[in-house]
Amino acid sequence: MQQTRSAGVSRYFGFSAYWFGFSFHWFLLLPLLMPADVLRFVGQEQQGTHLGWLAGTLALIPLLLPPFLGMWSDRLGRRLPFMVWGTLINVLGLVVMFFAPGYWVYAAGYVLVQLGNSVASAPYAALIPDLVPAHEKGAASGVMGFFQLSSQIAGGMAAFALGGSREGQYLAIILVLSVCTFITLRSVREPEVKRDVEPLDLRVFFRSQYAGFRWVFLTRALVESGRFAVQPFLLFYLKDVIGQFKIGPITLPSADLALAALLVLLSLTAALTAITSGPYSDKIGKKPVIYFAGAVMATAALSFALTHSFAVAALAGLIFGLGYGAYVSVDWAMATSVLPDPSKHARDMGVWHVALVFPQLFQGLFGQILDAGNRASPGGGYPILFAIAVTLFALGTVFISRVRGVR
Repeated sequence: MQQTRSAGVSRYFGFSAYWFGFSFHWFLLLPLLMPADVLRFVGQEQQGTHLGWLAGTLALIPLLLPPFLGMWSDRLGRRLPFMVWGTLINVLGLVVMFFAPGYWVYAAGYVLVQLGNSVASAPYAALIPDLVPAHEKGAASGVMGFFQLSSQIAGGMAAFALGGSREGQYLAIILVLSVCTFITLRSVREPEVKRDVEPLDLRVFFRSQYAGFRWVFLTRALVESGRFAVQPFLLFYLKDVIGQFKIGPITLPSADLALAALLVLLSLTAALTAITSGPYSDKIGKKPVIYFAGAVMATAALSFALTHSFAVAALAGLIFGLGYGAYVSVDWAMATSVLPDPSKHARDMGVWHVALVFPQLFQGLFGQILDAGNRASPGGGYPILFAIAVTLFALGTVFISRVRGVR
C-alpha cells in the first residue's frame, strides 16, 4: 500500500488536519477541563487521586484496543471509516461528560471518549507509512508535529477568548475535532488493498527484525510517562505552589487562564522547532534531534521543580517547548522508519500507539504520590513528580542510542 511517489506538502497538511483536531481535543480536555471538573466533583483533598485513577484506569481502553483495531483495518484495507465512527463515539462521550451530574457519570462519558478516540486514531496512525515515501517521512512527521503543537496554541487562545468558559471549551472541542476529521476524510484518497492478516501474536514483536521497533516503543513510553507524571496536575501545581500569576506588568486572574497562557507559550516554541526539525532530521539523522530534545525537556522539568515564580515557570515552559517540539517532529518518522513489514503497517502502528497511552496507566499512582507528598508538606508532592519526569525524560533519550539502522 505504501506509495513510492512524493506525497506532496499539500497532502501532508490534509491528512495532518485530524491530528490538529485530536491534539486540540486532548489539550483542552486533559490539563484544563478534567482537573477542574474532578475538583468540582470530589474536592481538593482527593483531587490528585481521583483525577489520576480516572485518567489512568480508563487508559486501559487505548492500551488494549489499538493493535486489534489495526489488524481489522489492515484486513479491510481501510483507515477512513474507522475515523468516521470513532469520531462520532468520541463526540457522544464529550456530550455525556459535559452534562454529567456526578463523578461516575462523568467517568462513563470518558469511557466513550477513550473508546471513540482509539477507534479513530489507531488506524489513522498508519497513514504516514501508507502514503509517504521513506525519504520524506521526516518532513511529513514534522508537519504532523507542527499541527499538534499549533493546535495547542489554538486551544490556549480559545480558552482565553472564551474566558475559561466550561461550556464554550466543550463546544470548541466538538466543533474543531469534527471539522478537522472531515478535512482529512476529504483530503486522503486511500487505496483499498485487503490483506491476509494473521491473528495477533505479540511474540512477533520479540523477533530480531523488531529490535529497533522495541527500542523506539520503549523510548516513546518513557518520554510520555515523564509528560503524564506532571501534565494532568499542572492546574493543581499552579494553584498550590505558584499562587500568583504575574509576568512583569501582566497579572492573570486565575490558575485556569495562567495554565492556558503557560501552555500557549510552550506550544509556540514547540511549533517553531517542530516544523524545522522534521526536515532537518532527514539530513542529519533523527537521533541527534532526539538527544537535543531529551536534554532540553529534562532541564526544563527540573526548573519547574525549583521555582515558586510564575515568570520562571513560564520561561521553563518556553524552554521545554523547544525540546518537545523537536521530539514530536521526528517521533513518527523514527517509528515508521523501523517497521519491518509493509503489509502490517496498521497493526504495527497500533502497537506503537500503545506507547502513547500506556503511561496514562500510571496517573493513578502519580496522583497518590502527589496527594501523599502534599499531606506530608504543603506543595511537597510536586517536586517529587518533576523529579520523576526528569528521570524518565533522561532514560527515554539515552535508550534511543540502542536503535540500529536509523541515524
